[in-house]
Formats: sequence, structure tokens, C-alpha cells
Amino acid sequence: VSSVYEPVVDAKTLTVYGYEALARGPANTNLASPADLFPLAEEEGLSFALDCLCRRKAIEGAVGFPEGAKLFMNIRPSAIHDPNFQPQALKETLASCELQPTDVIFEISEQESFDNYDVLREARDEYGKLGFQIALDDTGAGYACLEAAMKLAPEFLKVDREFVAGIDEDPARQNMVRAFQSMAERMNARIIGEGLDTMQELQMLSELGIDFGQGWLFGKPTPLRGDRP
Repeated sequence: VSSVYEPVVDAKTLTVYGYEALARGPANTNLASPADLFPLAEEEGLSFALDCLCRRKAIEGAVGFPEGAKLFMNIRPSAIHDPNFQPQALKETLASCELQPTDVIFEISEQESFDNYDVLREARDEYGKLGFQIALDDTGAGYACLEAAMKLAPEFLKVDREFVAGIDEDPARQNMVRAFQSMAERMNARIIGEGLDTMQELQMLSELGIDFGQGWLFGKPTPLRGDRP
């Protein structure tokens, strides 16, 4: 298992704000894609172990990160049960890779249900005091994610690609993103538009006041160093 990195880009300046670490299975096998790797891990009762491994690989692969760039690291709510994810242990791991808590943004998705918001809010507060931030993935894709946005108050909302694709030609999508932007402003959060494929989509996000974009417009995810996934 290794990590590749997809840039998150400032919509106005076109500079890289950070990179999202994405897991990849063994190259040239039928498990190279996470779409195949994670379901098999779940069948074998290894979801938690794989999640822990992916987080470790995300940090290891970020050695030599460009100065000031943020590491967007996908986590599941169950990460709070990982001994290596406890605050002090995580700080030591980051330090070994020349990263600080303020360099890391935890990205939470709906891969696991949010059964206990109180526990998540407590963890969010604990890690937040150290400088870690939260991004909520796939905003708008389902009720659970909108509920999480209201209850967890993340620093970033990643708007689902369904609302971004073709946004430059679709007033309905533009209105939806305006609604997300209004919600984000009330929460003091910033929006990242996912799934960008064209400069026209990026330009429209910028016109709508969206801070960041992410997608293959800026290149496919790759290792940051010479490693091959």
C-alpha cells in the first residue's frame, strides 16, 4: 500500500494550497484500486487495520512536502481507536517527517456512519487545540454529511463533484454552490470544489467566491517523490 497525492489549488491565484493523500494498493495487481482494496479488507475483517496503514503511508509519503502546503489525510471516525493516532504519538510521527499538526487537515467522509457525534466533537476539540483542522468530504451528497457539517463545524467543506461538473453552464448548480457558500460563511468554513475538469469550471468557482478547487484539471494523483505507487 502506498499514497499518491492530488493537489488542492487556490481558485484565484492557481497556487497549490495542499495535497490530498489517496491510497493505492499493490501496483499491477487487481487490488491496486482502492475501490477493490477496501471492500476486500472489509470482507476479511481488516478495514480498521487497512485504514491505520493508509494513514501511516499518507504521512510517510509526504516527506519533503513543499513548505506551507497542507496534507489532507482521509480518516474514518474509528481512527480515534488507533493507538498511533493518539495526539502525542501522531505528533511524534509527524515530526519524524518534518510536519507539524498545523500542516495536517483530517478529511472525514461518509465511509462510516456518524453514530456518536459527541465522541467526534470531543476528538475534534482535542485535536483542534493542537492545530489539526477538519475537512468534510462529499458535502451535499447526503443528509448525513450535511448533519455532520452542522454538528462538527469543520474548517473546510468539500463540495461533491456532482455540484461542480459543468457548473459554468448550469445555473442550478451555481445556485446550489451559492447555498453551500452561504452555509460555509455562517460556519466560518472554506469551500473546496471537487472534481474539476476544465478551466471554465474553475473560473466559475472563483466568480462564486469559492476559495479552492481540486480535480484532474491540475493533473492526476501522483507520488510526491520518485516512488512508484
